[in-house]
Amino acid sequence: MRGALAGSGLARAWLLAASAALSLACGEAEEKQVAAAPPVAPEPLSGLYEVSGTTVDKATGAERKVSGTLIVDVEGETYTTTFDLATNIVIQGDSRRAELIGKGEGKVADRTLDGTAQTQLIVALVPGVDASFGMLPRHVTARILNSSHAVISPEGAVRIEIDSEAAPGSDYVPTHTQLRGKRIAAKGVEGLRPPTR
Repeated sequence: MRGALAGSGLARAWLLAASAALSLACGEAEEKQVAAAPPVAPEPLSGLYEVSGTTVDKATGAERKVSGTLIVDVEGETYTTTFDLATNIVIQGDSRRAELIGKGEGKVADRTLDGTAQTQLIVALVPGVDASFGMLPRHVTARILNSSHAVISPEGAVRIEIDSEAAPGSDYVPTHTQLRGKRIAAKGVEGLRPPTR
């Protein structure tokens, strides 16, 4: 009788040990599967970005909406960018559609871009009409110098801070612009570039 009891205790201990070993083996297999999953590659920095935000007049605090596209081209630790943004400017009491077009360059550190740009502000001479519309009369009202700081997330979201002032010989009130957006196309995608001027 004692032998039978001892045998059943031994069998129970053996079953418990086997069960624990099986649980450990399953846990290790699950950990290996999780560890083996390939990491998601971050979005490249180069590409076409769609952005929108607000420009604030530093002297008065007046705000205006701004939106458009920019193309970023990263080569090693430097970048170049071209952009085409639209906004509204009040001139002599009339709201005029205006375009901000320009080019910039700078340095890349990880996913941060710091640099400068030169911009032209092109204003429609006809109130309420888009400055880029056909053969519409328009004129360049200001040349602007910008310094910018941009951070691009691994998912392709971009945050940009821009300080702007008039280029020598130009008339432009200093502003600060905040833009947010996302990468919508890869570098070199035809048909998605802003029109050249």
